[in-house]
Amino acid sequence: MPRIAPRLRDRICVVGFLALWFAPVLWHGAVSEARIPGEPWNFHRCHDISCLFTDRPSSRNTYYVEVRYLGQPAWETLDLAGYFEMEPFGYRTRLHRYLARWDGKKSRGREELAAWLYQRHAELHPEGKQPIELRFVWAWTIPSVDEPPTGDARPPPLSEFPPNRTRVMSLHLPPKEPADAHP
Repeated sequence: MPRIAPRLRDRICVVGFLALWFAPVLWHGAVSEARIPGEPWNFHRCHDISCLFTDRPSSRNTYYVEVRYLGQPAWETLDLAGYFEMEPFGYRTRLHRYLARWDGKKSRGREELAAWLYQRHAELHPEGKQPIELRFVWAWTIPSVDEPPTGDARPPPLSEFPPNRTRVMSLHLPPKEPADAHP
């Protein structure tokens, strides 16, 4: 029986896979989470996704939008049911993805998102009270191996978090010019 030899094209594909995919994934999973010098950003994101669940998360982040209305001193958590229709990340919406990425001290993205939320709130509740202030709040829990979460993993109300596990990310006033609620 004749020996089967791989074609040159097959060998190049195997070397390309090892060089462009397997080696960076191995690097990110075993050596460093940092980008390999010269590695394109899109490749880095794909390599990181391939290394999911290599470590236990140190915390579980949850993001909230709170509003305050005229004559009401207390903050109220805004129900975002009509604002973000799709939940492609489980119970999390695109809002959670945006706020996780825009965690810097000053974020133009959060300002634009707040302006959009003010506009969308006015569209959804034209006859209702309009907020005079809006803030983004980050809260986190530390997962426990001894007491794993139960249920459908929906985030608890913000009031259930201790004060040392919450942080106001930013505070926003209504925009002077209306934002486009349908980007």
